[in-house]
Amino acid sequence: MNGCFQIQINEQGVSLLLSPPIGGGVMPSVAEIREYLNTIGVPYDALAINSALNALGEDEVAVFLTPGKIEPVDEKCVVRVALDKMTAAVCLYPPSAGGHSIGKPQIMDQLGIQGIRYGIDETAIDALLEDRQYCTDVIVARGQIQTAGKDASIRYFFDTNNDSRPELKEDGSVDFFKLNTLHHCTQGQVLAEITPEVKGQDGIDVFGAVSPAREVHKAVFSYGKNLEVSPDGLQLLSMVDGHTKLIDGTVFVSDVYTVEDVSTATGNIEYHGNVEVRGNVCENFSIRTDGDVFVKGVVEGAVIEAGGDIVIARGMHGQNKGNLKAGGNVIAKFISAAVVEADGFVEAEQIVNARVVAGSSVNVEAGKGLITGGKVVAKCAINVKNAGSPMGAATILEVGGDPEMKQRLMELQKSVGEKSKSAAQMKKVVEDTARKIKSGMKLLPEQLKHARTLQTTLESLQAQVQQELKEIEKLDRLLKGNDNAHIDVRGTMYQGVSVAISGSVMNIKNEYTFCRLIKKGADVVSTNL
Repeated sequence: MNGCFQIQINEQGVSLLLSPPIGGGVMPSVAEIREYLNTIGVPYDALAINSALNALGEDEVAVFLTPGKIEPVDEKCVVRVALDKMTAAVCLYPPSAGGHSIGKPQIMDQLGIQGIRYGIDETAIDALLEDRQYCTDVIVARGQIQTAGKDASIRYFFDTNNDSRPELKEDGSVDFFKLNTLHHCTQGQVLAEITPEVKGQDGIDVFGAVSPAREVHKAVFSYGKNLEVSPDGLQLLSMVDGHTKLIDGTVFVSDVYTVEDVSTATGNIEYHGNVEVRGNVCENFSIRTDGDVFVKGVVEGAVIEAGGDIVIARGMHGQNKGNLKAGGNVIAKFISAAVVEADGFVEAEQIVNARVVAGSSVNVEAGKGLITGGKVVAKCAINVKNAGSPMGAATILEVGGDPEMKQRLMELQKSVGEKSKSAAQMKKVVEDTARKIKSGMKLLPEQLKHARTLQTTLESLQAQVQQELKEIEKLDRLLKGNDNAHIDVRGTMYQGVSVAISGSVMNIKNEYTFCRLIKKGADVVSTNL
């Protein structure tokens, strides 16, 4: 129990009775006593009160204040609000002899005068009045604490990594039949689930001022065909047996089109989904799909274009007319006399007399790990065991920025600027014509025909701008992050190899072994692996 003070009035004058605290309570400060005495208008000696407080032991002490006579002092109620305005406390001071006690209406009035209107705990007020603890702050109002809430999230129940590389066996070769690049799913399988957002709670202080909680973000599924959302909107399910992939936040499920060979028996294949060839892709045939292509045999002088990955278990004999183009990665046992383009990485045991361009890296480390003849280009890195040949086969290895890409980017940026300007002018004419028609103005047939033609041209121009903006975004992404471009050689790089790193060129005149080639300043230099 806290220590307390009380006004005493007798024939000699007015005194202040100080009662010591009990059981760990605290004594009121001099400042608190002075504030009280100023409120009731009684003169006092602050030094005398301070000395009495410091000397207070276990017994009560009376401090004489003034010989003057005053009327009895009623019980007092003081309201104190915390600095954060989230709590308000009431402190009662005892009446003198003959003074009146206060009741609940007086306390409620005092809270109202202070502007406190939220979170008032009348039960706490009733308890205080029933068991009056003087000179003690009792919390009688509490604000509502603001809570942050939680954004919704999506959990995927399949492997969302689209950069799976083949598994190296203990003998250094690659097991192309265990790539796990296709993520199987079955009809009715839950592929993704939303954890709903949790709304935050607004903060409200004891004065009723509201601090709005942060707005939380909802989550919705982005998905392609062969998928459906559960009735409660929280689960994404496959409608077919097939393969699933996450691309730029969108879930796709594709059925797999399976053939033995791509030959005269099938003709060229064009398919929306994954294609599996159990045998070979014969010369002069083609596969075009927006999904993945998996060939268990050999590709012979054929063309394969895929929106996803291309995997060729036994390799490609391009015969100088074969072409592979992948929106994802290209993985093959070997690549010979072919042109290969991949937005992701290219992986093979041998690349011979081929032109290979990769959006990330080219990895030729398993088996013989050989690149000889032709040109190999990668944005970030080329990892090779052996490059060139002891006979000096002309081989070009290039990493980092591609001058042709930079030129194309500049051309596109200029084109978008010009087309956007023309589109803005056309749009103004079309809108002016529409306003005239809406206002009831009659136009000549030639004017109406011109407006329709202009609208068609505008739509075509806007579509071209969007397509070019997508290509600009792709080129910009490919050209970024070239500062760490490098070529790792884990075997031997022979004479006759030409190395280009971010525009700097070095022709290999002496063999290099177990090293990393990087750009330093304007030169290509060799460092240890």
